[in-house]
Amino acid sequence: MHGPYCAQCGQETVHEMPTLREFAHQYLHHYVAAEGKLLPTVKLLLLKPGQLTLEYLAGRRRRYVMPLPLYVTFSFLFFLLLGWSGAMTHTHPVYIDNQPVAHPTQALAALAASDSDADEKRILSFASSVMSVFDQPEKVAAFSEHMLHRLPYAVFVLMPVFAAMCALLYRRRRQHYGMHLLFTVHLHAFIFAVFLFCLIPGLGAYAAWSMPAILAYLVVALKRVYGGRWWPQALRAVLLGACYAVISSLALAVVTFVSSGVDWHLS
Repeated sequence: MHGPYCAQCGQETVHEMPTLREFAHQYLHHYVAAEGKLLPTVKLLLLKPGQLTLEYLAGRRRRYVMPLPLYVTFSFLFFLLLGWSGAMTHTHPVYIDNQPVAHPTQALAALAASDSDADEKRILSFASSVMSVFDQPEKVAAFSEHMLHRLPYAVFVLMPVFAAMCALLYRRRRQHYGMHLLFTVHLHAFIFAVFLFCLIPGLGAYAAWSMPAILAYLVVALKRVYGGRWWPQALRAVLLGACYAVISSLALAVVTFVSSGVDWHLS
């Protein structure tokens, strides 16, 4: 090593801890400025469902961002903006008999004390102990931090599950599992792009349209990638969406259970 660069490969010989600014500069220089891959990739992902998967399978890969970096980009931006927005730390009022309850914990405890049924009393007491965690701002902040740390991993683990569901629905086509996984990664990149759009200030009113938009996108993407008639693809899309919603809810419940740190033993 002589000088600031390696004579064989040209790598810099000075090793320093990278900063966020350097990461951003490298990403923008690589995908936006130098090669210009990001904008064509995002345009194709958003406007032509499934076409990005077909382009990759056809071997046209150098002109687009690779699937995993694309997914990581949208998921990272989503969870980053989610943490900044404080959406997971906002509490909402609870209503009992159409009347707002200032302290849900006290209301549940009062209902438990007045209930004569032993089983219902135990359930209400358990709910009151769980809700008591969210009455303390410091515990809410800690819970949200744990959730934000674990949710990206949970979603990443669920992607192979969705790909397996696609492989099961299209098992007669005898396609490689890697194709279903590629389709899944592109689909999840679009899902995070939609969720990211809903987090932008002033656009939250359109959040109700996110699920219909994702379902419509899934139908068109299945038709374009797997072929076949429209109505079977629509049925498959609904089945995939329903099953994945159940699995995602269970995964979210597990993440919530792990993140809460609540003593779940019934007294």
